[in-house]
Amino acid sequence: MKKLAVLIIHGIEVDDPGLFDTALRRLREQFAAQAGTAAADTLEVETVNWASVLEGAEKDFLARHAPPDAEDYWKSLYDGVRSVNQGRESALVPLMLRMMKPSLRGMDLRYPGLRWLIVHFVGDIIAYQSNPADPDVYTGIHRKVAEALGRLRARAGDTAPLCVISHSLGGVIASNYFYDLQTHRQTGRDIIETSIRAAQGDSPLERGETLSRFYTLGTPMALWSLRYRHTELDRPVQVPAPELVRYHPGLGGEWLNFHDDDDVFAWPLQPLSDAYRESVEDRPVRLAGPLFSWTPLVHPFYWSDESVMGAIGESLAEAWRELGASPPVAA
Repeated sequence: MKKLAVLIIHGIEVDDPGLFDTALRRLREQFAAQAGTAAADTLEVETVNWASVLEGAEKDFLARHAPPDAEDYWKSLYDGVRSVNQGRESALVPLMLRMMKPSLRGMDLRYPGLRWLIVHFVGDIIAYQSNPADPDVYTGIHRKVAEALGRLRARAGDTAPLCVISHSLGGVIASNYFYDLQTHRQTGRDIIETSIRAAQGDSPLERGETLSRFYTLGTPMALWSLRYRHTELDRPVQVPAPELVRYHPGLGGEWLNFHDDDDVFAWPLQPLSDAYRESVEDRPVRLAGPLFSWTPLVHPFYWSDESVMGAIGESLAEAWRELGASPPVAA
């Protein structure tokens, strides 16, 4: 039975084993409702939890500036973020109150909670930037993507259509990863670091040749154009991958970019260039929620929003129908 392979990549985050619980539940519910078949029969889903690449370094950084007994305070912040990750908007209230604590006994620096936030969230963005002199973080994160694709290939098959769902910085990571693969194939340029190549399998799925759908949620990708002020951004990652037609003629693909106007991290991508205008469909959304839906604090809640996950479920269901392999509706 043919299946869709779905890869999910998070954005700026803490290391959280339950990070994707809400996203997976919503995705499966919405897909089943749109496709008329159980997601377990048709979707193989794999997640990329790359926060672990930076977690140790970030904890060490904080430890150099805080007393040893600050651990309980840091833990309360971790627990608060993990509650927010479950889609509980109300969990932001106690988390924000803890973060606004102005001082911590034994720590000279003010607002330790907000500093914790900066280290874990802005720190992720700074650390991810490609640095030829010290590429450990960039390559470590991309190795996580390669390893996840290997696990996905083992369950979905070598040529399963690949659909990527990414949030925030995860969209930048996904775009860079598949752009590097495409550039290597099309130009022969050796731009992929050795340890990443060693982790990459040789199947069409792992090479990104079956990339069919790309969903970016609340991505700051447009801001990366500031690094290339004198360069025309005329080569976005190609969706669908040019090679997809070899394995699934007529399947095609799409790149949907979801952004809430109140989310200051999220930007439309079409204004970047004519190439992006042709490649991406920007989807303005209004994330639901009784407390913070009208503020920039909506950024974490794309995963739990019914309109976003419903649109993704509908898109995946259409891809499934195009494959022409829908099984009977599960009881």
